[in-house]
Amino acid sequence: MIDWFIEHYHWQGLLVHFIGLVLITKLTWWTAFKLPVVQEMHQWNRTEDKPKKALPKYKAIRKQMRSVGMYTHLIFFILLVPFVVTLEAQPWWKYLTDALVILLVYDFFYYLTHRFIFHGELLKRVHGLHHQARDISYIDSQYVHPLETLIGTSLFMGSVFGLGIVFGGYHAVSLIVAQFIFNNVNQINHTKFNVNRFPYSIVDYITTKHATHHIDMKRGNYSTLSPLYDWMFGTLE
Repeated sequence: MIDWFIEHYHWQGLLVHFIGLVLITKLTWWTAFKLPVVQEMHQWNRTEDKPKKALPKYKAIRKQMRSVGMYTHLIFFILLVPFVVTLEAQPWWKYLTDALVILLVYDFFYYLTHRFIFHGELLKRVHGLHHQARDISYIDSQYVHPLETLIGTSLFMGSVFGLGIVFGGYHAVSLIVAQFIFNNVNQINHTKFNVNRFPYSIVDYITTKHATHHIDMKRGNYSTLSPLYDWMFGTLE
């Protein structure tokens, strides 16, 4: 058993994945915040976030959410990634298509979970905590019940691990791209953003779509990364 673990535990790929994810995240955000438009939108969100941060309920929920998020990510990095990551060279297009497959599969399962479980009777009260935020701003991406955080993160991790087992693993670059998009879109879609010109119009669409979902518990727009599944199943608003 120990020999099998040592043979299949690809710590080098894990290291590349972790360092690469940290570097690309910091570089992207550093570059983005150099743009005047992003600076303006950031200040807008900080202004909206300030009174929310002062509320005791926000402090408690954010602390719990971060704790659950940290431990689930540790499990993902230490126990799952090393068994599905590779550093073997691949065609350039495969890095992107593999990342796309991971995100599409995750978003499909998240759509079903969000629509029928979080907005269904089973966990409606749990998800209702997040929906207390009607006029959302950046901080509301962290105002999430710990159980919902666990489920949402586990859906992504399960998609990565399950597909990795089926297809024989993914290159570290593909995992970096997929996790970078997963981590950031789930935060960006809660921000206030109102710049309807290319390329910012893409972010404007994402934020408007999710803001519409937060108006009440009866709205559509259940997918989190793209409008694809809402369009396919008639829940796009």
